[in-house]
Amino acid sequence: MPAGPLFFLAPKFLTDACEYVKVPPEVAQAAVAAAARIAGNPSLRALAWHCHHSLFRAEDYPRDCIRQWPTLEGTLGDDAGMFYLLALLSGVPGMRAIHEARRIPPAVVRDTVSQIRARLETYRAEHGAWGMTPHYVGWFMNHLTGRLYRLVRLQFQFGSFGYKLRAFRHRASGTLVALSEGGVRYRADGQVCRKNDDDAGAWTAELTITDDEITGNPILPAGLAREVAVTLPAAEWRQALAPGDPILNIHIPGGEPMDFERCGQSLRAVPEFFGRYYPERPFLGICCGSWILNSAIQELLPDTSNLVRFQREVYLFPIGLGDETLPHAIFGGVPEDLSKAPRDTAFQRAYLDRELSGEPVVAGAGGCLFFPEDMNWGAQVYLNQEFPW
Repeated sequence: MPAGPLFFLAPKFLTDACEYVKVPPEVAQAAVAAAARIAGNPSLRALAWHCHHSLFRAEDYPRDCIRQWPTLEGTLGDDAGMFYLLALLSGVPGMRAIHEARRIPPAVVRDTVSQIRARLETYRAEHGAWGMTPHYVGWFMNHLTGRLYRLVRLQFQFGSFGYKLRAFRHRASGTLVALSEGGVRYRADGQVCRKNDDDAGAWTAELTITDDEITGNPILPAGLAREVAVTLPAAEWRQALAPGDPILNIHIPGGEPMDFERCGQSLRAVPEFFGRYYPERPFLGICCGSWILNSAIQELLPDTSNLVRFQREVYLFPIGLGDETLPHAIFGGVPEDLSKAPRDTAFQRAYLDRELSGEPVVAGAGGCLFFPEDMNWGAQVYLNQEFPW
């Protein structure tokens, strides 16, 4: 810890940092006031340095620990959230250096950091003051360390493929087939078995890869696995993606519609952006896991819905999505009494009508794959493939 003042508590630093991440001037004013309070308290000053060091100087600091950092209301009151915003802003020079060294376009920088302002506004609505929670400090580390960028509507984050399936592509036709990894348990409807699911009709996937052929249980692009195995001649099919391979993860910032055309523009921009600004980090595919990919949505919303249209452009696969994830997303939690739940949106009304009819909404899929070489937005490429069985 430096003996003198901490650089990231200086008023000029905070004003410049807030300007770079495009937050309102009143946030900068609150940050300067909170920083003066922290700088004058030796314990808080030491803690501020510890947080900065853990975030931006200790490469081996466990990122999961950030979300467990304590709240500081007892010491700082309304400035508790501002303490963690100051810790986050202490990394702005490093982020700015990355952007400048790689010549990231200003529009991409602006769109990427815009989520910070959105989260600050949400925090203020919930707490009556500007600030940030440790949970979101951990998330925004992706933005400040050059691991995530927003292109048009979607965010893309460097990662590795962590789901239990492999994708294979036909060398001549380009057809893409996903096969489950062996040992995965599926329900009779082709969805991944969850902890409390009835085991009746469940089956276990198998996968065998030899020099001559690949045999396994296919996962259809609609988001379900098939119990009947298929065999692919190894001479005709190549592995396109496997667990551990480098990918880009999609994240979908809230606060605006998931416009179908803008999502297509996002995916279309991926090859050029990452090929130009991160040529040393090739990726094999694009992946997402989210309630937005719950295939039950296609039973609730019309074909013209942005969510439905998006799902039909990507290759869905099951991840054992919980049934409660959908009401959490559209109501903010599972309603205790469905008859009294809000009906403000068409989505809420469709969900409640289905549940109250006695036919519960059962979650499906939850994950998706997309490969830039298959880009033909609007053509439902994966659903319209001709499979070899």
